[in-house]
Order: sequence, then C-alpha cells, then structure tokens
Amino acid sequence: MFEDTMCYRMLSLLFLIVFLAAGCSQTAEENAAKTVPVKVYMVKSESISNYIRATGSVEGDEDVILYSKVSERVEKVNIRPGQAVKKDQVLIEQKSDVLEQGLEIAHAALKTAGAHAKLASLDFERMNRLYSEKAISPQQHDQSRTARETAEHAHEQARSMYEQAREQFENSLIKAPFDGVAAAVYVEKNQTIATGQPAVQIVSPSNMKAKIHLTAADIQQVRIGQRVSIQFPTLPGKQFSGRVDKINTAIDQTSKTLEVEIGFLSNDKRISSGLFGEFFVETQTNANRLVIPETALIPQTEIRIDRETGLQSTIKRFFLFLSQNDSARMKEVKTGIANNGQIEITEGLTLGDSVIIVGQNIVKDGQPVNVIE
Repeated sequence: MFEDTMCYRMLSLLFLIVFLAAGCSQTAEENAAKTVPVKVYMVKSESISNYIRATGSVEGDEDVILYSKVSERVEKVNIRPGQAVKKDQVLIEQKSDVLEQGLEIAHAALKTAGAHAKLASLDFERMNRLYSEKAISPQQHDQSRTARETAEHAHEQARSMYEQAREQFENSLIKAPFDGVAAAVYVEKNQTIATGQPAVQIVSPSNMKAKIHLTAADIQQVRIGQRVSIQFPTLPGKQFSGRVDKINTAIDQTSKTLEVEIGFLSNDKRISSGLFGEFFVETQTNANRLVIPETALIPQTEIRIDRETGLQSTIKRFFLFLSQNDSARMKEVKTGIANNGQIEITEGLTLGDSVIIVGQNIVKDGQPVNVIE
C-alpha cells in the first residue's frame, strides 16, 4: 500500500514537470514570435559637419565709449539707447559758465584784433601809394609796415587764443565720432560728472563682429574663411551665419586661449552690441554621406587582453537594427562625424536601408516587427 502511494506521487510529480516544461517552451516560442511595433528611418545621402563650440559677445566694428573731458554738470542729454546718431552730432552737453565766458571773451578779442589788422593793412596800402609818389618819408613807410605786421601778429595771437577757448568749450560737448547707434547712455541730466567718466557708448551697426576664445588645440583646426553658425539665447529659434575673419596668434597668458574674430554674413538689425551667443566653427564637412539619428546606435564595449603582452585594450563597437522583410536584423556599423544628434555611417549601411529608430532597444535579431508611421 505504501509502495503504491509513493509510485503514484512520483508519477504525478513527473507529469507536472513535463507539463510545466511544455508550457514554458510554448511561452518562449510565443515570445519569440511576438511582433514589435517599430519606427524606421530611411537612410539617405546628406552632408554632415564637425564643429568647435565657443561662446562670445557681439560688438561693432566701430565700438567706442565716449568719456567726459571736463568736470561739469550735465545740462542736456540729447540721446537715448538704441537711437541712431550722425557723425559730429552733440550727444551730451555739460554746463560750464567759465568756459562759455572764456569763449565769449576770446571771440570778442579776435573780432577786435581782426578789425585792427584790417585797418593797419588798409593804412599800409595807403602809405605805400604815398611812398611810391614820394609823398612820405621812408621812416613813415617803415612805421606803417611795422604797424601792419604788429596788428597781423596780434590777430594771429587772438585767433590762437580763440581756438584754445573754443576747444576747451567743445570739451563740454560730447559728440558722435561716426554714424552709428547709441548702445548705452551712462549719465543723466543735472548729474555732475568728473573728467574721464564714461558718458555714452556708440557702435556702428553696419559691420557687427564677435570675439571668441579657443584653446591652442582647437585653434589648429581653424582657418580664415571657415563658416560659423551662431545662436543667441535671447533670439530663440533663430540661427545666423558668419565666418572666421581674423585669428590672433598671441596667446592670452591668463586664459591660455587665442582670440578669434567672427564676422556676420548679413546686417541683421536684431544683432546688437553686447549680445551674448554660442558660436559653432565648422572645421570639417563631409558631403554625400549616409547619415542617421545617433539614437539608433546600440554601443557595445569590449575589453581585450593581448595574450603575448598581457596588455588590456578597450574596443567600442556599434550596432543597429534594420527592418528587413518584416523582421529585425542586427548589423554592425562603423561611424564617422557626429553632430547635433546625427551621425555619419562609414561602413555597414547602404542607401535606402530602413534603420529602426524607435523600438531598437527591445527587439531581438530575427524578431518580427511591424513598421508604423
């Protein structure tokens, strides 16, 4: 009786194991045959570039800060930030009674000296005629000449004094040195400003440029004329084009970088002095290459040990899945330039291949796939 019971239990257990094994085998087969929805990218030929990224600020080709030349009160502010200015336009007027009075006195002295010089000249002409007619003595003629020369000398001295007074007065007027735009105004009406204090910044908007700084290693890849893509955080979604105009060969001892000047290819009014941006210097462009989204790649890292030397090396390999005949097919590829989420494939793909870009991390080689739009 006991032996029969044990035999029955053994047979039941064996049947259960066989049943579970069959069930697991069936489940595995079902999983293998499970169709995975995927999205694909049709491989096409296009260009891809390599860039060096740097940051920098925009400035005008002509960009100056004008300083006060006298310590006086600001009488008038004739400009506001962003306003266009003309060459020699008076932007800031400082009040100076002393300079105004000095100019008035010098001007009056110049007029008086000029009148005396004119009278002395006319008198000499008259005396010269009389002398030619022998109506006056040589001494009288010489006296007339001396009087004329003295008056002319006094006139020149008065003119010099007036020019000095006018120059001093002009120092109280801050003028635009060229046509441009007021980038900033640093003073206000009735404010007393000292000599050498910044008053206004003027830039020329027609030729904007930017300066970036690159390391000595990066500068080896940069050449005059290379294209530059430019983006500004304050102008989202907008991209501007430029070129490398100048490369400074002197290294900055503090930052250990070299200055590179970038010129803009268009005069866009939105680009203003002081604007901070990102600059992408195009160092290499490969045309007519097979390019795919970088996320399609499945990287694998292998560690290999040389049997002879015992040295260890790390090798990175890249794989992807193709959709072929409604199945996922794993393929190893070689890569080239990578930029902005795109990567060049140098080996392993052909034009028109369907690369799985959504679902590639869950499919297996040979697994059925359903391509969705």
